[in-house]
Amino acid sequence: KALQTIEEQTEDEFLSVLNSDKLISDIPQAMDDFFCNFLVRMGMSRTLDCFQNEWYELIERGELRADEAGLVPDVYTRNEQLETENLSLKKDLENYRHSVNKVEEALLKMEKERDFHRMHHKRVLQEKNRLACDLKRLKAHYASYEPMLKQMSEKYQNSLTQKMLTSLERDKAMGKVTGLQAALESLEYGYAKQSSEAKGKIFPSPGSNWLWFFFIFG
Repeated sequence: KALQTIEEQTEDEFLSVLNSDKLISDIPQAMDDFFCNFLVRMGMSRTLDCFQNEWYELIERGELRADEAGLVPDVYTRNEQLETENLSLKKDLENYRHSVNKVEEALLKMEKERDFHRMHHKRVLQEKNRLACDLKRLKAHYASYEPMLKQMSEKYQNSLTQKMLTSLERDKAMGKVTGLQAALESLEYGYAKQSSEAKGKIFPSPGSNWLWFFFIFG
């Protein structure tokens, strides 16, 4: 039947039929293969070695023939297949459960991060609103100072102008004082010279010199 199937069907179709559960379940399994597969699946390697040594030793001595052991009933083979599938499904279920746990942990972490960023965003908005209110209040407060600052600026400019005028008047007055001092010194020098030259003559009255001084610089 297998040869006929190979001849009639393509290679892909034959492989799909060969791998199907129906074809595998129809093939009887030898007793020794069944035990060997069972021991391999259970991980009993030493028991498997002992079984194989004793099995082939009996065959070689002619005490046992392979066809005498018979074939394993289909129900055992099917049970073994179902058990294998069950173990595989349990393993897949455990993997899926582990993956789901990881996804749940990641989801919880993302939710915590979302809540944190949401609270931070709310705090930023509150801070922004508070700063906007403070800015409006400060603008209104400084707006009330603008006329006063303008008035103080005008007073400052007037003070500078008065200071400059005062400096000019002071310099002018200092120039006059310096000229008066120079004239006084010149008069005193001339008076002393006249006094030294006019010895024996009548000493001029001081009042005439002061009249002459006021007549010149008055």
